Amino acid sequence: MQPNDDFPAADRTWFDSWRGVLFASARVLRIADLDMVEHDGFPLTWFDVLSRLADAGPAGLRMQELEELALFTRGGLTRLVDRIEAAGLVQRAPVPGDRRGVRVVLTTDGRQRYAAALARHGEVIELAFGQRLTPAQHRAIAEALWSWWHEADPVDAAQDPG
Repeated sequence: MQPNDDFPAADRTWFDSWRGVLFASARVLRIADLDMVEHDGFPLTWFDVLSRLADAGPAGLRMQELEELALFTRGGLTRLVDRIEAAGLVQRAPVPGDRRGVRVVLTTDGRQRYAAALARHGEVIELAFGQRLTPAQHRAIAEALWSWWHEADPVDAAQDPG
């Protein structure tokens, strides 16, 4: 990367680190999204919703819970779920004891298509990301970013990375 005169030299490392995360994520996600549409018939935003529901188990999630957990879509989640439901991958179910409550659950077809997409997705990510770095680099990055994907307080994570 070229030096950036907007930041003093001692302060540039954090910015270069951020740029690396951002650019790597954008490139890998673009590759993964195109592959998923081609091979699984739905985009990465659908995969995100399906994965949250798969993690939640048979009870599914309320829309508010799904919105909090989604990585890619917060606004417009209702319309996104409408499209996924129209494709037969999820269904809405009433919440017992709550007349207005609705849960979103995976259908059998949704669970099967998610499982197939997950297997391929892992292969695509390994090719697009995994093979570009050494095992030592992967360990260093995983340790450095651990608190971000475990939602731990960064101070706690620095004391106990795993």
